[in-house]
Amino acid sequence: MITIVGSRLLMNIISRVGIKVKYLSDFVTPNDVMIDCSIDPLEANCYDVVEPFKNVESYLFFGDDDELFKIAEGSDIIVAHKYLDVAARVAEKMEIPFMPNIVTTFIPGKIKFEEVEIPKVEYDSISYALLCSLQASEIIKFYNKKDLIVAPEAVIVESYYYLKTTLRMR
Repeated sequence: MITIVGSRLLMNIISRVGIKVKYLSDFVTPNDVMIDCSIDPLEANCYDVVEPFKNVESYLFFGDDDELFKIAEGSDIIVAHKYLDVAARVAEKMEIPFMPNIVTTFIPGKIKFEEVEIPKVEYDSISYALLCSLQASEIIKFYNKKDLIVAPEAVIVESYYYLKTTLRMR
């Protein structure tokens, strides 16, 4: 089972592959609607409540560590596009991998999320779809015990291209 915080598109991709998902989100902003093609424009400025369907449990979430810890119980990995710091702390506490809103994975006992600088990326609908597709590929590799892109190595998706890079340490 995987916990996904704040990416409905990634939740849709992963659940259709057959992996069970705990999906946490808060409020759909106009920016969310612009970049995430799985969100209806009429959902802007509303709470992101997904009707439960096969392989998905949906929760409203507003950034509390203890709440995320309880909800994520039993998960193998946490992926976050919102509340990155909270999700990273909880994944570390649970001793499970963490994937932020770039293509890399933080493995327990190795480099920590707070030890690197995550570049600020402005997503559009195409780059966001590409990001979610690449992350879905990494998640499938994780479950099939294949080599992952592990921090400090990362792939940064921006506009119509992606760049393999090494994250800078703080």
